[in-house]
Amino acid sequence: MADEEESAAGRPGGLIQDMVAQLQGMAARLESMTGYRRPPIPGVPGVRNLPLPGALSSEQLSTLAASVAAQRQSIQAMRAQLGALDEQLAVLERIIGPLAEWSKAWAGLEGRLLGVRPPDDPGPAASQPG
Repeated sequence: MADEEESAAGRPGGLIQDMVAQLQGMAARLESMTGYRRPPIPGVPGVRNLPLPGALSSEQLSTLAASVAAQRQSIQAMRAQLGALDEQLAVLERIIGPLAEWSKAWAGLEGRLLGVRPPDDPGPAASQPG
C-alpha cells in the first residue's frame, strides 16, 4: 500500500495532484485571511469542476496587496498628522514657557507690593530657629 502511494507520488500525475492540493490549501488559507469568498464557478458538462487555484490566489494576493498598501498609506497620513501636531505643540511650548516665567515674576511683584507672602515662601519666621 505504501509502495503504491510512493509510486503515485513519483508519477507526473501524482506530482500535479500534490501541487494542485497545495495550491488549493494556500487559496483556502488566503481566502480565510482576507475574508474574500469567491463566487461559484459554473460547471462545464463532462469536465470535473475544479477551482482555478492560480487565478484565485492571484486575485486574493492582489486584494491582500491593495489592503496592505492602503494600511501603509493610512499610517503615513497619521505620521504626517502627528508631525504637524508635534510642531504645533512645540510652538505652544515656546510661547507658554516665557509666559509662565513672566506670570511668576508678576505674582512675586504683586505679593511684595501688597505685603502678601507667596505660598512657596516660608517667610522670615520659619527660616529663623526659635
